[in-house]
Amino acid sequence: MNSNKLTPSNLGYFVFKSDHLPEWEVFLRDLVGMQISDRSTDEQLVFRMDRQEQRVVIEKGDGDDLSAVGWEFETDEALDEMVEHIKEQNINIVEADQTFCDSRAVKKAYICTDPDGVNHELYFAASIIPMNNSFKSSVMKEGFLADNMGAGHYVANANDIELSLNFYRKVLCMRLSDFIKGEVAPGGPILEATFMHTKTGRHHSVACATIPIPKKLHHFMLQYEDMNDVGLAYERFKESGATFFMGLGHHPNDQMFSFYVQTPSGFGLEIGWGGIIIEENKWEVKTYTQLSDWGHEQPK
Repeated sequence: MNSNKLTPSNLGYFVFKSDHLPEWEVFLRDLVGMQISDRSTDEQLVFRMDRQEQRVVIEKGDGDDLSAVGWEFETDEALDEMVEHIKEQNINIVEADQTFCDSRAVKKAYICTDPDGVNHELYFAASIIPMNNSFKSSVMKEGFLADNMGAGHYVANANDIELSLNFYRKVLCMRLSDFIKGEVAPGGPILEATFMHTKTGRHHSVACATIPIPKKLHHFMLQYEDMNDVGLAYERFKESGATFFMGLGHHPNDQMFSFYVQTPSGFGLEIGWGGIIIEENKWEVKTYTQLSDWGHEQPK
C-alpha cells in the first residue's frame, strides 16, 4: 500500500507531565488564551482551543517533558489499516481500554512508543463539545487555527536521529515537508532538522532534530488565526516577566510569523500565525540554510 494513504489526518493533542499544574493553568489560560475544561481534576489539567473536547493535557507527574501525542484518523478503517501496518514493522502496539479512551475523550485508540520513549496515541472519533458550550478565550481577539488542521506542531529532540526518522517516516508514514540545515544563531552550532506533515497539510506537525538539551521536546507550537493575537500575546508574556527563547521573527520554510517563550516545564512554546498549508500535488521538498528570514533574536 502507498504509505501516503496511511498518513494520519492531523496531530490531535499533546500530553505533558509536570509537577507545575498551577503555573501551567495561568500560562495556557491567561497568557496563551486557551480555555480550561471541566474535565480537569487535581491530577490533570485539560485545555480546549476549538470544538474538540481536549487539545492539551498536563498530567501531574515527574519529568516536565512531552509524554504523548495523539494522531487523529478520519475513519475506523483508516486507523485499523495503520495498526496493521505498524505491526508489520515489528513495532509493539496495543489497543487502549475504555477507561483510557474516556480519559482522552476518543472512541477508539491504540498506543505505541517511539525510540525516545514518547507514546503515540492513534485514535478515531474525538469527542466534540456542545454548541452551547463553545470555545471562548478570555484574552484572544480571534481563535486558534485548529479543527481539522489539528492542535499544532512539535519539534522532537532525537537521541538517535536515524531511528527517530525511521519511526516517523516508515512507521507513522509522515510526509516529508522540507529540511533546514543552518546555524541556530550567528556563529553558533549547526542544526539539522527534518520537517514532516500529515494529510490535512499543516506545513509540519512534527520536526525531528538532535539538540543538546536534556529534554525529549524542544518546543510545541500553537497557531493563531489573527496576526494581531500574536502581538497581543507577546505583550502579555513581556508584562508577565516570562523568559523568551526567541523574539518575534519569520521562518523561511513554513512562513510562520512567531515568537518562542519558555513554558513552566522548561521546554518552549512557539506562538505563530500565517503558516503554509501544503497542497500535496504542488509541493516541492527543499533544503533551507537558515532557521529564520529575520528576527527570532535570542536573549543575551
